[in-house]
Amino acid sequence: MNVHAAESRGDADPDLRPEPGRTEPFSRLLWADIAETRTAIDALPFIAELGDGSLFAGHFAYYLAQDALYLAAYSRVLAQASVLAPTPAEREFWATGAANCIEVELELHRTWLTGHDTRPAPGPVTRSYVDHLVAVSAAGNYAVLLAAVLPCYWLYADVGERLHAGFTASRRDAAHPYADWLETYADEGFAAATRQAILLTDTAAATATAVDRALMRAVFARSAALELLFFDAPRLHAPG
Repeated sequence: MNVHAAESRGDADPDLRPEPGRTEPFSRLLWADIAETRTAIDALPFIAELGDGSLFAGHFAYYLAQDALYLAAYSRVLAQASVLAPTPAEREFWATGAANCIEVELELHRTWLTGHDTRPAPGPVTRSYVDHLVAVSAAGNYAVLLAAVLPCYWLYADVGERLHAGFTASRRDAAHPYADWLETYADEGFAAATRQAILLTDTAAATATAVDRALMRAVFARSAALELLFFDAPRLHAPG
């Protein structure tokens, strides 16, 4: 599948149509705000090459190593979201997300990162992204923090949905060097978690002040821009 030419985007968003008499979910506005960023992600060589199997192995290894570093920090940020959450169900959701990040980080080291440098230095994009999330987390505003962490869920699910569809359409070529990785994008558990993260963000936005909603849009857009840079970082910063 050519992810650049998908005219009808397979957006990984839930059915967020408002009930009669209710306004449109805030997440629709957030998603529309980053339309150009989403298009730019689809146009990245990294995404196309990952999909067709031509991605340089060193670039993939760099991406995964930086992802492991990012996940360690992201886990701590989700744990802070759990602390700030107003209900037991929300606290449990974000705590589970934090624990899952650690599990994924460990799995990366057990599988894909075997034989590679296990203690790489954070790249410039990784540092910027982590610094951004930590700063938002430290401010202690639950609604704004949810907007900052949401792009990691939503964009990963959105891109992954199309990558997996393309891989499936190619009849799951066993010779594809990233076949096992592309298969992970079919995880319905992550898709369900993404839908829940979106809904919790909408819930928080519903009672947020106008100032906080403006901040939510700003941090969501910043996180999305950093997701774009993260996907492109291997091309710019991978050694060799």
